[in-house]
Amino acid sequence: MTPRPSPLYLRMALYIGAAIAGFVLLGLASLVLVASKQLESYLEAREGNLGRDAAQVLASGGRPALRQWMTTPGTLPDGVTVYVLDGEGRDLGGRDLPPQYVRFVDRFVLGAVRDEDDNFRPIRLAPLLVAPDGQRYAFLLLPERIAPWGSPAALAALIIAAFIVIAVVAALIARAFGRPIGDLQSVVRALSDGQISSRAPAELTARRDELGELARDFDAMAIQIENLLASRQQLMRDMSHELRSPLARLQAAIALAERKHPLPPAEHGRIVAELDRMNQAIGDVLRLTRLESEPIRSKYLLKLDVFLSDLVTDERDEAMTREVDLVLESATSLEVVADPQLLRSGFENVLRNAIRYAPARSVVDVNTHRDPGNEKTIVVTIEDRGPGVSPEMMERIFEPYTRLSADADDGQGSGLGLAIARRVFEAHGGRITAEVAEPRGLRVRILLPAAC
Repeated sequence: MTPRPSPLYLRMALYIGAAIAGFVLLGLASLVLVASKQLESYLEAREGNLGRDAAQVLASGGRPALRQWMTTPGTLPDGVTVYVLDGEGRDLGGRDLPPQYVRFVDRFVLGAVRDEDDNFRPIRLAPLLVAPDGQRYAFLLLPERIAPWGSPAALAALIIAAFIVIAVVAALIARAFGRPIGDLQSVVRALSDGQISSRAPAELTARRDELGELARDFDAMAIQIENLLASRQQLMRDMSHELRSPLARLQAAIALAERKHPLPPAEHGRIVAELDRMNQAIGDVLRLTRLESEPIRSKYLLKLDVFLSDLVTDERDEAMTREVDLVLESATSLEVVADPQLLRSGFENVLRNAIRYAPARSVVDVNTHRDPGNEKTIVVTIEDRGPGVSPEMMERIFEPYTRLSADADDGQGSGLGLAIARRVFEAHGGRITAEVAEPRGLRVRILLPAAC
């Protein structure tokens, strides 16, 4: 599919084309003006001299002598033709006027021949010859070869051709400037989509102009961003690893202390739950940083209906403790290529989030089907009947540690579940979105590329 020209490209082409067209039209107008003035002066001089000669021949010898004078070789200069016209536009030599001059001669030349006694006399644009019998004639001197642009159709074709050439030249010039900007725009978009290793093309950074300087500045910025993200990920990994060791020692110490001095069951259960939560949070941080920095190494062909059926079966026990029913409706023959462990982690986080917010004696629906608008995309929806999310928070719920309200932290989860899910599905070439369910609740849509 050919990309559409950018507005900047079109504006540059328009401005450059308008400038070139203005210069061309100004030059053409100047050329026509100068040429017409020179031609007019030349014809006036020739017409005046030849007209006097013709008048003398007509006065002395009449029409036969004038016809002979008009046809005698050497009498007339090369490149011109003489017409002696009566009031009806008939030439004394029996020739026809060129078609492009007929209307002009009829309106502006023959009037002086026809209206001798009219008080409102027309302008005389040609010498007037009078025969001995009083018959009047117009003496008209015309060039033999008419310039190609003398015809209106030819002139229009010439102007159209000139504008086509101008448009092509303007487009080429605009492309020379617009294409590098388009290339840089593509790299900027790739960087904003998370491809932090994106860099400007080498031919753009090698330029010795403002565009090359802009490309080099972009590369410097991209390198700085990549280094900052790498440092953050390394810090998160180091902190998580450092926390796991004292956490393991703390769990062992609590187990030993429990043997010597048993705690009340409620207090013991609360301590174990907090330790488990800390352990889960550390594991989620490690998983998130790994998803952000490492590509998926192992992928297998998975039957999505069987895969989700196993997941729903495993999560049904937790749902039952909350009096929530899980309902799976899955189309058959839906296959994806994915890392089973990672994909399960992504779906688990979304499904557990739905179970967590679903009210008692409600249903969480899991549905899979092909996208009607794109057969190569599989859509998985997980919908609960919970309180839902405000529209302005729909995108933010997939960011790490997003709290929907002041009392959203109920002591469960690490705040990274949906962020991990988004990274998992994006790593598989898919995406995840959320929308309001009717009449209430939250519907999460997961789009994955189909294997076939």
